[in-house]
Amino acid sequence: MRRLYALALRCVSGMVPRSEREAWRKEWIAELWHVAGESTMRTTAAFVAGAFQDAYLLRKDLGQAPEYRTHTLASSPVICLLILLVAAAGSLGIAFLIPAVRVSLLPEPYSDARSLVIVSRDGSSHTPAPSITLGEFRYWQQAAQKVFSDLTFYQVVRKRLHPGHGAEIEISVIRGSDGLLSVLQASDFPARLRTADDVSPRLILSRAIWREYFHADPHIVGRTVFVMGERATIIGVVSAEAWRLPGKADAWLLENDSRVKSLAPSAMGYVAARMQPSLTRDTSENRWHMSVPQKDGDIDGFGCVSVNRYDREPFVLFAFAALLALLALPATTSLPLGEYPYNPHQQSLSLRLRRWLFFTAKIALIVPLVCFASLDVAQLFSDAQSVQLFVAFGGMLASLRWVLRDQRRRCPVCLEILRHPVHVGQPSRNFLAWNGTELICVVGHGFLHVPELPTSWFATQRWLYLDASWHSLFRPPEVART
Repeated sequence: MRRLYALALRCVSGMVPRSEREAWRKEWIAELWHVAGESTMRTTAAFVAGAFQDAYLLRKDLGQAPEYRTHTLASSPVICLLILLVAAAGSLGIAFLIPAVRVSLLPEPYSDARSLVIVSRDGSSHTPAPSITLGEFRYWQQAAQKVFSDLTFYQVVRKRLHPGHGAEIEISVIRGSDGLLSVLQASDFPARLRTADDVSPRLILSRAIWREYFHADPHIVGRTVFVMGERATIIGVVSAEAWRLPGKADAWLLENDSRVKSLAPSAMGYVAARMQPSLTRDTSENRWHMSVPQKDGDIDGFGCVSVNRYDREPFVLFAFAALLALLALPATTSLPLGEYPYNPHQQSLSLRLRRWLFFTAKIALIVPLVCFASLDVAQLFSDAQSVQLFVAFGGMLASLRWVLRDQRRRCPVCLEILRHPVHVGQPSRNFLAWNGTELICVVGHGFLHVPELPTSWFATQRWLYLDASWHSLFRPPEVART
């Protein structure tokens, strides 16, 4: 009968996970000979039946319990980085879908964009309003030759365009002279096309207007349309990204100098100019100041801001907001990550490097995420600069706080999120014994003790390593060896 019971126990041991099978089989066989020698047949049969229950529970606890998984979707550092990467890529993708943001991300379309400047009375690096009169522009053409190698005057006006077939649309038009193209030096803009009537204006359409109202006609160049009842010849089609100067444009209307001079001297507009090479050669500045004496003896100041500065303005604002967030971070949260005693057995150089690389990777992904997200949100409001500054500051401050908080609650060995918080101690004995929250690494690397009230002897959280003798309580041995 003993041999029959021993055979049954060998079959039962097959239910135990392979790593524990041999140990449990030997334990059951040894107990069987002891029970069979001193007990009745009924007691021995009950012992064998109990082995079936033990094997079932071992199989369930060691093979199926979710707390033994080394990585879970919520706590895995890889999943954390993937989520941040997808979010950063999504904000960048949305930025490319918004024309105003996409312009800042694309390379400059102008030759020597640093020497191309916008002259404004307030000298602001933000997009200025029309502040230069045509009379002042005419004076600069004669008196500012030592400052500018070329300059042009243009206005942003609303005009009615007749694309044909009796249709009429109202569009935003950049109105200037032929000198506008020579000042821009943009490869996307067509060169001046001479027509039979060289006096008539020439029109350049934006790609959006060309597709919507001219049905993307490939033979549009040379076609004549009416702008405010006046004939104009279409000389080309360009994308919206080709125009980086102030003023929103659906089309560009180029007129000869005689038509521009017929405007009133008090007409307000923008002045685009090319700085003399001698002024830009030996300096890295993107902004200059110009003083102009007036007839009454006063001196007016004008700012000359490079187009490069306008394109970089959103990123300069973000850098300023990020700096403010870094300065505000110590006042809003604790900076120390805690005390982690050196343990050569569980914290090798590679593990320590991996922990700090994970910390750095989170910050590296958060920076573009917040940057592009602030640019995307700012375009929904008229005061884009102020909104971007506010969103970038709040986003960076909240993100940096999250990075520190996330790093504190992770195991320094496996980078898993610590679980099962338990309150230990009594608040009334805070200065006599430890009082706070204890979290545990579900893989079995150690405990984290977070004080409820920081004291002089326990001011920050502390990590306690567990040796290999604890591993069998947390996960199967084969996972521990891995």
